[in-house]
Amino acid sequence: MSVREARGAEATFDEFVNASAGSLLRTAVFLVYDRHLAEDLLQIAYERVARRWKRVAAGGNPEAYARKVLVNLAIDERKRRSRWRDTPVGSVADLERVARMPQVAGPGDGELEEALRALSAKQRAVLVLRYWCDLNEEEIAETLGISRGTVKSHTARAMTALRKRMKEGGAHGP
Repeated sequence: MSVREARGAEATFDEFVNASAGSLLRTAVFLVYDRHLAEDLLQIAYERVARRWKRVAAGGNPEAYARKVLVNLAIDERKRRSRWRDTPVGSVADLERVARMPQVAGPGDGELEEALRALSAKQRAVLVLRYWCDLNEEEIAETLGISRGTVKSHTARAMTALRKRMKEGGAHGP
């Protein structure tokens, strides 16, 4: 069953989850750049959608609702993490042992990914919704609860920051 078919009011929540899990997980990964955190946020989003399933399904677009919940969770998580930095626990020997471990490159280790991580949560959310989810300005504004003008300004500022960072990275790179 496709996501489009699972959008109807007669679809069950399980059918919706099966149809939307892949695209929503990829969206979450782009929003937070951490697969495990993305999975956690998606589970929370599905929990919130499940609690309101009849109303959400009757609205005709449960994926849009789930995406809105997911984006808001990602923004809130970034704010929470900026307020509460993780403090390493253990002995100095533990920290030295971990520091000597070889770093494993992941799918998000390029210049663009670094530039995207440097953006504010809302700027990154606007770009992900626009260029990954292919939403228009009106849909992004509705998803984030902001005006179309704010969507435009976030997009412009984010693209300027990305261009600047990529240009700087290219000038200093190999």
